[in-house]
Amino acid sequence: MITEGIAGAEPHSPNRLHFDFLVSSDGLPTLGGGACELMQMLDARFKRAAVDAGAEEKQFPTVIGKQTLAITGYFQSFPNFASSVTSPGREAEYSLSPAVCYHCYQLLSNTSLQGDTAITCCGKCFRGDAISNGHLWEFTMREIVFLAPPSVVREHRQDWMRKVSCWARALGLDAELTPATDPFFGSETRGKKLLQQIKELKYELTVPGPAGITMPIASFNLHEDLFTKRFNIWLENGLPVHSGCVAFGLERWYLALTARHGINRALELVEALQ
Repeated sequence: MITEGIAGAEPHSPNRLHFDFLVSSDGLPTLGGGACELMQMLDARFKRAAVDAGAEEKQFPTVIGKQTLAITGYFQSFPNFASSVTSPGREAEYSLSPAVCYHCYQLLSNTSLQGDTAITCCGKCFRGDAISNGHLWEFTMREIVFLAPPSVVREHRQDWMRKVSCWARALGLDAELTPATDPFFGSETRGKKLLQQIKELKYELTVPGPAGITMPIASFNLHEDLFTKRFNIWLENGLPVHSGCVAFGLERWYLALTARHGINRALELVEALQ
């Protein structure tokens, strides 16, 4: 039988955070058994809700062109976070995807949208920032991206905040919806952070994780016209188009649920989630 929480692991040995969930010293997770089952159940629930809300599912590569990331401003906003990929025989330069949503803007670049558009996608993401029990180099993200006039994008974001908060309560998580900031919208100065909070551009749903560490399990973001302008996306009727997204960190949902309930009860709760 596998036990939980091996403290004081050797620096280069896997840290078993919970049951079938091991993390290497480089922040690479290995999942098995109940961890795989719970992650799959969670993603199936999030995907079903996205499709029911009118989103079209897309599947994207694990790598993304550095040119695409440069257009988003990723390298300026998150210096040294991107993981480069060596690609023999390829003319373009690539990075491992730091988020799935950037592929959506590349897909829709230089296009006229006939109306409100929503895409859902799930994939492996990589961010080279600090590694902790709830912060991995490689992780799995389910995203829902919506593009529409500004008021509609804000309504979609509000609906998803209510919906996901209800899910967290139904799953017995002590979740809190809190305003946050994003380096995409300016440097991390006090004034810039305050402006983002006043405009309510980003919210995170935070919960207790392993060892009581508070961590976000979902984020709800308004991008305004930041990405639609950079990728030349517009509405056919001439109205301005904004974008927003909802993102779920699946490994973090697993960690929060098993830390609270254990694997068997967590599986029961997710299976019953409406």
